[in-house]
Amino acid sequence: DTQNHDHVLARDMVKEIDHPACGPMSLVNTPVKYSYSEPSIRMPPPMLGQHTDEVLRNVLEMDGGEIEKLRKEGVVA
Repeated sequence: DTQNHDHVLARDMVKEIDHPACGPMSLVNTPVKYSYSEPSIRMPPPMLGQHTDEVLRNVLEMDGGEIEKLRKEGVVA
């Protein structure tokens, strides 16, 4: 399997993290390696819908009423 391939292991390409909601999971580490840097996974992936309100408010400039309407219609969670 790919995650256990010698090259993947030698390049430290798969990291296991402990997701606060999902438990342990394997993630692909950054593929770019430089001599004097130590790239790492800074945070776990977001949960489904975790940033929905933020995007709707800050990017799409929707107000609370519009967002609530979308939520009631089942458009967003």
